[in-house]
Amino acid sequence: MILIVISTSPLKSGIYIQGIEAALNIAESESESVTVFLDSEFSLSVNEETKGDEHVKRLKQLFLFDIDVYSDRPLCLDNISCLSRKELQKNADKEVVF
Repeated sequence: MILIVISTSPLKSGIYIQGIEAALNIAESESESVTVFLDSEFSLSVNEETKGDEHVKRLKQLFLFDIDVYSDRPLCLDNISCLSRKELQKNADKEVVF
């Protein structure tokens, strides 16, 4: 499994888009399984007030490909489970941070 970690705040940088695109490309190719983890700064930007924001809309694309998405804290989106990064790293063959 490839673990894509999105940690950069979307308010500071658009690099998170590359993380989402990488996850979508891996899922589409079906060569390996992919999981996305939303780390601290990014997960703080996902709340009730930001549900219509561009970064949340892009994040929702992952759900269309049945990509498992986890966060370090409970979020306002139903499809995101809460799990520690350390737990996900145990099963990951590779980890890429954006």
